[in-house]
Amino acid sequence: MSNTDSIEIFISQWKKARPDLEPWPVGILGRTQRISAHLQARAVKWLSPLGLTWESFSLLVVLRRSGPPYALRPTDIYRESLLTSGAITNRIDQVEKKGWVKRYDSPNDRRGVIVRLTPAGRALADRAIEIHLRELAAQFSRISKKDRQALLDGLGKLLHSLESED
Repeated sequence: MSNTDSIEIFISQWKKARPDLEPWPVGILGRTQRISAHLQARAVKWLSPLGLTWESFSLLVVLRRSGPPYALRPTDIYRESLLTSGAITNRIDQVEKKGWVKRYDSPNDRRGVIVRLTPAGRALADRAIEIHLRELAAQFSRISKKDRQALLDGLGKLLHSLESED
């Protein structure tokens, strides 16, 4: 089995087309984008039997991992999730219609809202995160523990450097 992936082909082509350039950054960006797309598509498959989309899953697990009382402002949900700011109100509407969250007036801000997991939402979030972590681990099972740790360390350093520039 060849270790050449689709991005390695891009790099090779750029080396031939423009030998004056160093195309290695395409290797990082291209691979992280493709890996993300593959994993998100697979996650949709294992979450859909629970009635969850990627977005509704992300919203529920943000609330669940926030700890008791499992409630956050929409702004905090956005900040703590992998969702875009434009999607938050829509996503809250969708999961509220399913009975997984409930909106409450904020006690500290008359104009503000707090979104809280319902008991049904908490049970679903618990079930979904168990499935999600198990399936993600299976996706990474071909990588040795040592290589996984090196990947975690390298990606952590990269993300930290990018976030510290913002």
